[in-house]
Amino acid sequence: MIFAKDTSYATQGKVALVTGALGAIGRQITQHLLDAGARVIMVDIISDGSGESVSQELSADNTKYVQADLRNFSDIQRMFDEGMQAFEHIDILVNNAGIAAYNRLYVDETGDNVALAIDINLRAPVEATRVFVQMLRAEGRQGVVVNIASFAGVMARKGFEVYGTTKAGLLYFTEASRHLAPQIRVTAVAPFFVDTPMARKAKRLENTPAMSPYLLLSVKDVANAVIAQVRDRNSGGNAVMLVGPFGRLPVWTFWFSYMYAVFVVVVCQILGRVKAMCGLPSGSKYLQHKD
Repeated sequence: MIFAKDTSYATQGKVALVTGALGAIGRQITQHLLDAGARVIMVDIISDGSGESVSQELSADNTKYVQADLRNFSDIQRMFDEGMQAFEHIDILVNNAGIAAYNRLYVDETGDNVALAIDINLRAPVEATRVFVQMLRAEGRQGVVVNIASFAGVMARKGFEVYGTTKAGLLYFTEASRHLAPQIRVTAVAPFFVDTPMARKAKRLENTPAMSPYLLLSVKDVANAVIAQVRDRNSGGNAVMLVGPFGRLPVWTFWFSYMYAVFVVVVCQILGRVKAMCGLPSGSKYLQHKD
């Protein structure tokens, strides 16, 4: 199948599925997608009726609320099934659902909380993307996946050991899925701190430079970046970091690491051949055993 090479992917008439849709960021992404002419399947774990109310409030005809627990693979499959029943096809997946653990990992954190963070922040988006990609391939359709990562996945720091690890994994997953393009683009947005109730209530972030108005992002900043990644046909495998007023910056971490690894491999191969030509033992000293 041959796909167009233009750089503008129209959102008009598309159907998007957004996880964590009732949170501040998820709701804003939903609103931006609606404004861009898409219909939206809103997915969240909340089952008290508020999801349906928000769906009606935003657009009764163009949204569908699906309650799902992303820790369960059966619920992930069901959210796609119900979305397909409502709108017949799905073109865009936004893996937005996520949780941040604010306990101190080595002091008062629990194993259950660690497992929950890994399940929601990494395991769920990987599984949702797998199901989505297989569905698109079976139908011969194009599609886009946007993973909501975080700057914490690029900049390791105390207090974000688990959260940052899951987001780093999500960035790696995005880069490793580059080969799916151009039919299916998997891309990511990695925001700095976003002005949400969750961030405002985090005690460890109180009175820190990170919460400066010069750096703090709005939910609209994140939603705008998501729309931009969806529309850019060249975004497959790419991730952008959002930092304050500086806009969208490419995340080069994995690219630089890859180039460094290639450089080391090539140099070692050359040295190994030179040593062999000189009759010297080749290979790592750690692999050479004495009898």
